[in-house]
Amino acid sequence: MSYQVNDNCYGSSSSAVSAIASKEIGGVVNLGLTSYVVDVSAITDTSITYLLQDLASNNTITKTVSITLQPCGLLDTSDALIIGWGIAAAWLVTYGIMFLKRGLHE
Repeated sequence: MSYQVNDNCYGSSSSAVSAIASKEIGGVVNLGLTSYVVDVSAITDTSITYLLQDLASNNTITKTVSITLQPCGLLDTSDALIIGWGIAAAWLVTYGIMFLKRGLHE
């Protein structure tokens, strides 16, 4: 099974969770009047443990967040073929109606 994170699909849950975590590393969050730099201390298939480092001191906060991954829902080649044949069929039906309509008026 593959998992979707933003515009990408990943073949394993660990790589999908790692992709989520990598986007957060180095970010700055404000909690009250204190600013923290985000780092990651642990990753599992279902959670990320964030380490928040206070910019003004050496104080840290550790927070574990559960992750629920979504199955990949991006379009693939088979989806594109189905859509393409649907469009082609619509054009053929339209052409057929126009051809019949033209024949009736002549």
